[in-house]
Amino acid sequence: MKKLWSLSLIAFSLAVLALSLSPRMARAADAESEKLASLGKALRYTLKTTGPASAIDTGGAAILVKAPLPAVRKLVTSYGSYKTFISSFDQSRVLAKRKGTSEVYLQVPILNGAAHIWTVADMSPPTKDGADEVISGRYKRGNVSDFRARWRLRAVDEHHTIVKLELFVDPKLPFPASVVTTQLARAADKAVTAVRTRAQAAAPASAQASTTAAAPGASPGAAASAPATAPSGSAPVAQAGEQNLTPAAPAPPPESVSDRPPADGDSVRRQKDMARR
Repeated sequence: MKKLWSLSLIAFSLAVLALSLSPRMARAADAESEKLASLGKALRYTLKTTGPASAIDTGGAAILVKAPLPAVRKLVTSYGSYKTFISSFDQSRVLAKRKGTSEVYLQVPILNGAAHIWTVADMSPPTKDGADEVISGRYKRGNVSDFRARWRLRAVDEHHTIVKLELFVDPKLPFPASVVTTQLARAADKAVTAVRTRAQAAAPASAQASTTAAAPGASPGAAASAPATAPSGSAPVAQAGEQNLTPAAPAPPPESVSDRPPADGDSVRRQKDMARR
């Protein structure tokens, strides 16, 4: 009987300890979401590029989205729609899809608009990495030496998701590595901000009001009034003053057929129709 009482006391003590530690562990796990919530906008950061290494750092941005992870994932994997709501991408279209991997054509302005890069990349299906879902894009071909993109999604709870995008581009242009990294972080900022705007605008009307009221510095109805195809947070990558300070990019060498971007099938069909008429 005494032994049974001792075991019961130990079990009770462990239960009390677990209950006391759980809130602390939850607070530690949500420290990132609390920081992003208090910031009220995207947080830019950089990472050393590895695998292989490069003098150009990877530019990233993180933001808190008041929307469930499945809704955010659906937006992030809508690669062909990037050009309609993410100003970081001039062009985007899905060329092929095989076993969950999408072959995607992307065109991105860099260096304050002094140059545009395009690439065809394989975008992987979402995979688990600890608490994160990761979607990675790997370079296949283009007018750059390398291109990498990595989305990270983490559900804070059923109504909030942390979204990160990390971009790396080696543009084959004679600009300082630090300048390229700055532009990559800016592009990532615009991308995650656009995802937040679209995801929160797609929420039910009742949720939009509470979401906007809770956002630091937001005006009532801002999220609800933002058009889905042209988010209010979107802006050109380059400002006029910045363009004047940026040296012109050297003219690219003549393209071979294999270096050209994939043809737009719709445009080709339209031209043929007009010729027949």
